[in-house]
Amino acid sequence: MGGSIKIVNATSSPVQVFVSTYNGGSGDWYTIHPISSDIWYRGEGAGGGWELVAFRNDNDTTRIGKYVKVNSTVIFVGFDNLVVT
Repeated sequence: MGGSIKIVNATSSPVQVFVSTYNGGSGDWYTIHPISSDIWYRGEGAGGGWELVAFRNDNDTTRIGKYVKVNSTVIFVGFDNLVVT
């Protein structure tokens, strides 16, 4: 069974995001523009439906991440605040 993880950048700056590949997909880093979102499609197979969602700044000096279930929404509010729904 497949699903997705919606990533929202709620800040006024671009941020780079990575979603792990436990349930398929690409492990590349992507830029999410300010006040925008994107969707990562993942299965719910061998990884049990869990993925790590990580964020980093442009020069890779600050990171934050969290394990979330497939079919979640992750809202990046800043490097001290992630909201998962």
